[in-house]
Amino acid sequence: MGAEDGEVYILRPDEGIDTDDEEAWMTPQPASDVIIEEIGEEVGGDSSSVESLDEYVDLDDLAAVFDGDEEAITFEVEGHDVTVTEAGEITVDDD
Repeated sequence: MGAEDGEVYILRPDEGIDTDDEEAWMTPQPASDVIIEEIGEEVGGDSSSVESLDEYVDLDDLAAVFDGDEEAITFEVEGHDVTVTEAGEITVDDD
């Protein structure tokens, strides 16, 4: 899950799967895609202004969260505070 190859991955349930199902399939998804998508949803579907996540957060710091070294990380993207937790939860708040 580290950033050695330039990408960090988040394990998330497959689309349409009951997230309460302990046996649900989890799919690794690029963290940058997932986080940018969440930002887009928060700002009305427009994530085009966010080109590359590594312009806003050090990918090694983000990887440390998923490796269990940190519980969460918060960084600013286009006027929004983005928090990513070890569990893969992403929240986007207005700054």
